[in-house]
Amino acid sequence: MTGDEIEEIWKSIEAEGASRTGWHARKISRGSPHDLLAGRKMPSSAVGLLYELDASSVPAGTEWPDGKGFRTDIDVVEPGSNGRLRVALELSGAQYRGVFAALCGDIAGVVMEQPPGRSGFGAFLRRLQAWQRFMQLHTDRGLSEEQIRGLFGEITVLEQILFPILGEVEATATWQGRHALHDFNRLGHALEVKSGAVSADSVMKISRLDQFDETTVRSLHVCFVPLKENGANGMSLPVLVARLRDRLKPHPGSLQRFEDLLVAAGYHDSRAANYSEPCLRACELQVFRVEGAFPRLRREELHTGIVAAKYSVSVGACSDFEIDATAFQNVFTGDDDVVG
Repeated sequence: MTGDEIEEIWKSIEAEGASRTGWHARKISRGSPHDLLAGRKMPSSAVGLLYELDASSVPAGTEWPDGKGFRTDIDVVEPGSNGRLRVALELSGAQYRGVFAALCGDIAGVVMEQPPGRSGFGAFLRRLQAWQRFMQLHTDRGLSEEQIRGLFGEITVLEQILFPILGEVEATATWQGRHALHDFNRLGHALEVKSGAVSADSVMKISRLDQFDETTVRSLHVCFVPLKENGANGMSLPVLVARLRDRLKPHPGSLQRFEDLLVAAGYHDSRAANYSEPCLRACELQVFRVEGAFPRLRREELHTGIVAAKYSVSVGACSDFEIDATAFQNVFTGDDDVVG
């Protein structure tokens, strides 16, 4: 289900001009066991996506996300523990209608790939939470070039370093996404990815005070991904995303996690045309072990009045801490004891 298809349904309902108070909706999940509808609410004229399901499919204490441009309402269709609920995602700002249509189409498509019950609801809620984070980042321009490069670097590390040592399923499970302190984490072993230009004085930008503090985890490694713009031999972010999707197709659960994290990072196919440039090529990746005199800030070494910081580290200054693939694998996979 695409955002354009959802938009066409909304337009056809609007053209009918019904004015009765409440939702005027059409089922979009024909041939599916799910009850998903696209609709228009009167008298507000707001458009939305409706998901009707058994109350038993919704865990007690579920927190319902709202986001910039949409809100979530829950109505009881049939009361009781064996009753039915209707979850309504409703557009809350006309300026967001285009991206909201993409949100509704995407979520509907994800749900229809799942069996009914808690599996379907779980997929719905995870994707909605990802879109909540997407909308926090949303601008009309989409991802900035810095964000494109950052996401390109993370996916490159997933493909080139973690897939070979962990396999697609476990490697994807270690990806933590945009809001985590570190990009990858496996049983307390953290890997942070930094992307930058290929130059003699490359630097890594650290966005949080604790990001390079190895005392907060069992071990901490940093991978620097030097990126060069290369129209002939490089690739765009959408091409790289498509390649990883192909790798993950045999593993539906991992593919779903990958898609959720892409959306949470601000990437969705509805904006893919905006990211045809730059075409990037990752040069030789460098992995460093953060320990000893590695150049970084640690909270315990700073004045207690310093509560946050952003800073940059010269890649060249980290050369004494560079390790090879085997040494990284032994620690990150937990095969070696971690020295504190």
